[in-house]
Amino acid sequence: MQDLIKRYFWVLGALVAMTCAVFAAKGAGHIIEASFLGDPDHGPKVVAPTNLPQVITKPVHSKDSALFATRDMFCSDCKPPEPIAPKPGDNPNSPSIVITSLPLQLLATNVGARTDDSFASIVNTENQNQGSFGVGDKVPGATGAVTEIHYKYIDFTNAGHTERLGLMGAPPPVIAVAAPEPPPVTDGSGDDLQALIDGSIKKIDDTHYEIDRALVDKILGNPMAANKGARIVPAVKNGKPDGFKLYALRPTSIYAKIGLTNGDTIEAINSMELTTPDKALEIYMKLKEATSLQVDGTRRGKPLTLNYTIK
Repeated sequence: MQDLIKRYFWVLGALVAMTCAVFAAKGAGHIIEASFLGDPDHGPKVVAPTNLPQVITKPVHSKDSALFATRDMFCSDCKPPEPIAPKPGDNPNSPSIVITSLPLQLLATNVGARTDDSFASIVNTENQNQGSFGVGDKVPGATGAVTEIHYKYIDFTNAGHTERLGLMGAPPPVIAVAAPEPPPVTDGSGDDLQALIDGSIKKIDDTHYEIDRALVDKILGNPMAANKGARIVPAVKNGKPDGFKLYALRPTSIYAKIGLTNGDTIEAINSMELTTPDKALEIYMKLKEATSLQVDGTRRGKPLTLNYTIK
């Protein structure tokens, strides 16, 4: 092995010499390039443009949607179509052109740069015959052919005169006159109940009041409407139910109108104690025929008695 290395050791020296020669050649090339291919001492004279505007203005962002509507979202480089000059008879109200009465519907149009490239999709709503038709093609259900194709309508001949078919068919629908809305059905919780409360309760003195029968019937028909005027919570005394306590009374509520105040506790009506739900239901049933009421309770720790006459 040693003999083999000694015999070919000169190869290593040759590789080193070749590598050094390559780097030396590259270095010499860069030196020559820097010497003969340097930048010129004097550059070409540059003339500043004088016809450019000197005032820089901020871009104005417009909210007008017309520019967006005229652009083609599928072709950013395409120019918007130029408006076509009106031709004699283009007015839909012109006697020479009438809106067609045939059962036809124009589904879509494709207007090309040339007349031969334009076509319209038409369907006959009676027999469902449909297809794409160009200028000169016979319209299904008509006696003549397509004469012109525009973006929103086409013209064709039928029975010796020109008729027009608008995009997505035919005459505008007849708008029916809306019937007047019926008056809203009230549930006793609106202005009608408040008006009844204001006009149906008469104060005789601090403990005696007169109430119209109509108001009592209204409240019994919808007790939840009257409950919106106060917060009613069960009262407890010595661990047992002891009537109902009133909080957050509104000045316009029925409770305030009949002489009750915040913090009052109603313990009995016509000597029947409000200790159980069954008792409360029994009192509710008897109120429908009662002509007088006596409400017993407490106010700020003192007994309270209020009397009501129902007429």
